[in-house]
Amino acid sequence: MPFMWCRFLFPPLLLAACASPEYRAPVPDAMLMAREKKAAITDAMETALARRARVYDLSWPILTENVDLCPETRPSIGVVIADRKMLARLAGGLREDDLEDIGVAEELIVVHAFAGSPAAGAGLHRGMKVLSVEGEAFSDSEEAVKKINQTTEEGGPVTLRIAEEGVERDFTITPVERCDMAVKISTSQAINAHAATGDVVVMTGAVRSLGDEGLKFLLAHEAAHLVAGHRRKYIQNAVVSGAVVAGPFLYGAGMVADRLAQFGDPPDVSFKARALKVLAPWADDFETEADYLGLYMYVRAGGDLDAARELFDVFSRETPPAIFVEATHPLTPERQARLAAAAREIEAKLAAGEDLMPETTAK
Repeated sequence: MPFMWCRFLFPPLLLAACASPEYRAPVPDAMLMAREKKAAITDAMETALARRARVYDLSWPILTENVDLCPETRPSIGVVIADRKMLARLAGGLREDDLEDIGVAEELIVVHAFAGSPAAGAGLHRGMKVLSVEGEAFSDSEEAVKKINQTTEEGGPVTLRIAEEGVERDFTITPVERCDMAVKISTSQAINAHAATGDVVVMTGAVRSLGDEGLKFLLAHEAAHLVAGHRRKYIQNAVVSGAVVAGPFLYGAGMVADRLAQFGDPPDVSFKARALKVLAPWADDFETEADYLGLYMYVRAGGDLDAARELFDVFSRETPPAIFVEATHPLTPERQARLAAAAREIEAKLAAGEDLMPETTAK
């Protein structure tokens, strides 16, 4: 590539000064390149949708078995539908043109029915074509979802007309109540998740690195942040402490300091993280609360108490500073110890036949 620029930017007499490749790679066949491109697009789409399906299925019992803990709930049939444009977004960075190139038609389809949901129980599954919702045809998936939500919120079942292999049929599905929080996937490769936007957002790195139980506990932990109102409390604390004013400056300064630190020995804790520690007082306490409440939500959703520790095992293994350097989260050994204590509390309640309700500070 540098040699190509030399040819265009310099007079012919100076071409001899430009470096050129020494080895000659074969010229790729155009048809082979086209096939490889289609195969890569298909693989990227299938991988992204499989990861989404896994996250959706693990999240469903968390959202439905903890309704009595959630401050806001809504009825849901547990289905994801998309047009081609939305499908490209769900596929994690692909474009609609890419999907058209591999033969994805411009139609409304079922992308996924959450395992254990009314939609899955009715027989909906990926690839089915959605012809209408409550007798009304849609080409835009967002409008179709709006119609589904409007119908279920009015208290009734929703009827979808579905086509599969040329056969049309009506599915009338009765919703169930679930916690009113969206579950989303970020393309970030970090082994992390957050609930800062008011949704549960899990990063692709976490999906790739965690087994089902560890990932399920992570989802429950983030859902616990929303149940406990931590987003609102962070904002309230930032206003009271004045961090809302100083925040942009301190965080920006932390980013600059992290850039400069790249030229020397990087600190155990990034300067951005140190800024967040100042800007978000009680962050580690909120994380501890989310660990505790999240474990209850996880077990209530059928999670395995013995397997929950996988989450912090992975954190320790993949980010060793979390073992001995405290930033905005408690140290992982402390989190494991607290987790073990909470597990004993839950086991005692299960043995006594008590309701699995977390202990509160309320008098």
